[in-house]
Amino acid sequence: MKEFFTYTTPENVGVSSENVIKFMTELERFGIYLHSFALIKGNEVFAEMYRKPFKKDDLHRMYSTTKTFASMALGILIGEGKVKLDDKMIKYFPEYANCPYKQVQDMTVEDMLRMATCFTGGTTYKFSDDNWVPTFFNTPTSHPSGTIFNYDTSASYMCNVIVERITGMPFIEFLKERALNKTGFSKDARVLCAPEGTYTWGGSALLATTLDLARLARLVMLDGEWNGEQLLPRDYVVAAKSNLIDNAQSGFQTTHSGHGYGYQIWRTVDNTFSFLGMGEQLAICMPEEDLLFVCTADCQGIAGISRATIYINLWHFIKDTIINGKLPENSEAYAKLKALCENADYPVYPGAVTSPLADKVRNKKFVLEKNPMGITDITFDYDNNGNAVMKYNNAQGYKELKFGIGKYIIDTFPQDGYFGDIIGHDSGRRYRCIASGAWTNDTTLHMKADAIDDYFGNLSIMVVFKGDEISIYMEPHAEYFMMEYKGFACGRLAE
Repeated sequence: MKEFFTYTTPENVGVSSENVIKFMTELERFGIYLHSFALIKGNEVFAEMYRKPFKKDDLHRMYSTTKTFASMALGILIGEGKVKLDDKMIKYFPEYANCPYKQVQDMTVEDMLRMATCFTGGTTYKFSDDNWVPTFFNTPTSHPSGTIFNYDTSASYMCNVIVERITGMPFIEFLKERALNKTGFSKDARVLCAPEGTYTWGGSALLATTLDLARLARLVMLDGEWNGEQLLPRDYVVAAKSNLIDNAQSGFQTTHSGHGYGYQIWRTVDNTFSFLGMGEQLAICMPEEDLLFVCTADCQGIAGISRATIYINLWHFIKDTIINGKLPENSEAYAKLKALCENADYPVYPGAVTSPLADKVRNKKFVLEKNPMGITDITFDYDNNGNAVMKYNNAQGYKELKFGIGKYIIDTFPQDGYFGDIIGHDSGRRYRCIASGAWTNDTTLHMKADAIDDYFGNLSIMVVFKGDEISIYMEPHAEYFMMEYKGFACGRLAE
């Protein structure tokens, strides 16, 4: 099989290695630590980074870039005439033919793909529901479908359900079988299931590699054709990446929004298009330069800021500097870039490794007043080698969150009951977690714990000591977990 991607140097495709270094450095300067990225010109990868502990072949949660994969699976069926864009959704769900809302009955497949549903407030399903399909047909409407853009993950989900009802297989397996396997797509890539366990979650739950994301993005840039074979229907792909609906509800155009929307693909600044996923799972396609940038990250908590910063610096250092041709090779700069990419490590929370209070509060129990986290008592212990642990009791009982001071520690996040392969169902295991902390001043111990599992999320814990009193603030950034760790708490040293 012909290799989908080959490798070269930045200079060989008209990009300066020094500019790639500046791009990486500038993102980190503003606190954006990508888990991975790849820069690709044509089908040649000219820069690639996987930050430790992430590896090239790791399956990473792709969040809403999953929507584009579901769109392309449905696009194959549309290309074959098995589904039509103007089909009413109800055709594929005859059991809901008598749903109480005419605007839902009138909704078409194309309305779904363009995010032009008839609902207020976006996604219809709720995580408390055991079956998401009925919620779609039983949610009150606010306007005719096919009119106003309204970002709605349930629309993406219902599109992938159509694929799975017709093909009898998960949409990603269908897409792999029909197209992606020929690009070298990971055979073990998968999508988590919706709560009923029958259908996968095409709105948010693909687990794939960074280059898997790049494979679909590049295939879309090529209008669905690879190695002389039309893997995706050309007409559908061309339409999917075009401007099919106004999505500038705010009246503003930013780097990544307000430029229009296609079939689960965003139009973005300067005639580019992108797949956009929460936390900065991104595929930014720049057709005029035949340039592609993909990345994974967990920037939940700085959404919007992180995305705009990535776009602005990508433009400044890469897109706007690329030349049509080759640059002279710069072996010194390229060696520096390679070393930077190969040695990229997870950030350790910045600050001091100790404070004048460290010994006084070490291993001392603080009894807390009633608080939103339900934590009754808390103790902090640490040694001279940077190994630390936050010990506490909450509604589930005794817990330990291990973290490093001056380094990070990889362990598991101590909360039980979080989702697994089926949304809403206990995984029976704890999420892998990477955590570090520091003394940010004499009285403040600040920790950050990041879940790096099939579900990504991060938790900031700020602890301030004042005499025999303690104040705590916890703030999570995650989708539907870590919510037990949100709010303020206070207490006193146990007698």
